[in-house]
Amino acid sequence: MKAQPHIDLGTGYVQVSRLPFDQVFKLREWLPQTSFVRLNLADQVLEDCIQYSEYEYWFDFQYSGTHELEYEI
Repeated sequence: MKAQPHIDLGTGYVQVSRLPFDQVFKLREWLPQTSFVRLNLADQVLEDCIQYSEYEYWFDFQYSGTHELEYEI
């Protein structure tokens, strides 16, 4: 299932550690370390975020295609 973005200052982000385990594993393999950003929110700091546009591209063109093939009969 595709995650919904967290919106902060008009930009959408996804916290990678809150995604389903299989997505976390595959996304971390695919993304360069430089894609991760740190969000300083009023009450917490999120270390492992990426822009939603990167996540959405990965989900639509990398994950969904391979994920569907795993269950094909």
